[in-house]
Amino acid sequence: MTVSTDLDLEPMDLNLSPRKKLENHLRKLLVDERFFDISLKCSDNEILRACKNILAARSEVFNDHIFNNSKKNINQQQQQLEFNEINSIAMKYILEYLYTSRNEKEKLYINNVVEIYYSSIYFKLEDLQNDIIEFVKNTLRNGDEELGKNLLSAYIEKFTLKADNIMGTILVDWVAKIQLFPEEADRDLLSLEGLQYLLMKTYNTVKSFATYELELFEYTFIKTKQIVLEEKIGSKKDPYNMNYDSNTLERIKDRFKPLIPYIDLRIIDPDDVIGKLEPLKIFPEEMITEAYRYRIKIKHEELQPIRGRLIFKWKNFDKEFWQAENKLYITNNGFTVGADSNLKKYQPVMGNLFIKGNGIHRWDIFIENLNDTVYIGICGIEDKFEKPGEGFQGCALGSDGYVYNKRNYKWNNSVFKTGDVVNIVINMNAKHCYFGVNNNINYENFGYSFPDEIYPFVSLKKGSKVLVRSY
Repeated sequence: MTVSTDLDLEPMDLNLSPRKKLENHLRKLLVDERFFDISLKCSDNEILRACKNILAARSEVFNDHIFNNSKKNINQQQQQLEFNEINSIAMKYILEYLYTSRNEKEKLYINNVVEIYYSSIYFKLEDLQNDIIEFVKNTLRNGDEELGKNLLSAYIEKFTLKADNIMGTILVDWVAKIQLFPEEADRDLLSLEGLQYLLMKTYNTVKSFATYELELFEYTFIKTKQIVLEEKIGSKKDPYNMNYDSNTLERIKDRFKPLIPYIDLRIIDPDDVIGKLEPLKIFPEEMITEAYRYRIKIKHEELQPIRGRLIFKWKNFDKEFWQAENKLYITNNGFTVGADSNLKKYQPVMGNLFIKGNGIHRWDIFIENLNDTVYIGICGIEDKFEKPGEGFQGCALGSDGYVYNKRNYKWNNSVFKTGDVVNIVINMNAKHCYFGVNNNINYENFGYSFPDEIYPFVSLKKGSKVLVRSY
């Protein structure tokens, strides 16, 4: 157990405004032992010292602890408060905020921001909470996908599965927009508890989601098996492999049990439920029966096999093409693609979502800027769509209001411009495309024989820019 007064203070600059001088003078009190009359024991056993009058005046929580709930420390003849859930790093940040009213954002890091946010809630410091939320939003926008998974895992480790606050919502919404690939489940940074929180909070969601339900199950089950086996699964990443001894099987089933209610069997293709999930014998019979009944009840409707609203990111699949010729720029964490204003030849880019199987698939594209005709639609992985012409097997809506396939075209009455939202609806059962603008969807069938496996795409030039719409 150590007593610390190290608060990483910077030397004062005397050439400052009166307000800044006052702030620095107050900060100086943090390390002046003459004003210490209270000790704060943190969860990591480090003891910080402070002035109880400042703490009580600045925080009603400290006021209650100091004058209502605290006890005297007989040895030091000072009050000592114990905080079993707040470590010294977070407490130092809280003390500096209480003394100076300043939120030193440069001292926020990914490895401490959840602790500090928890502490700001504990001490009811709403302004500090708001600043931390802004820091997290900016950090996520500038970080990679693993960062969001890491933060959500840290959040659940500090809070609980019952937590319901702004940071939890932000992290869930962010990770929901990341495609979760089963083959990466055993090595990414999303913990099983963080995944469970994601599943709970997005069940029946109407917000954006990037992973099909069947793949979401596979990702979840592989991660569960990896935790139980306590080792990397390596090449054995088949979620349907149950070739384990009886004891291991029971441990896998027990660990997976809390996640079962948050896998939506209703929107998984019945053939996959029968052929892939039911043989695993991990879902309760009544849950599978209920999924069958639900499908029978809505037998004349087509379901989207993904929870919420489908979303994806743009991806440069053809790296050689992009390096040699491309003048398209993917920004906004992958959701926006724009063309160089000097780009005179159409160039395409595809989404990273692999569309296959049955059901309805819908996504929306916001037109941020439109110069010349823009084409939006679906294509196969081998298609090199630039503009309507021979060889293109997919289906595209032009901003001129026509739908194109190969050299064929047909008026769709869906002209779009800057500021509009283009709606794309694909019925994979009937192999029909539908297009619309601002939710005015033309449900006339465009039944072309497009491939069984398709990707979203756009083709643009001359400074046009589009955004995958998020909800």
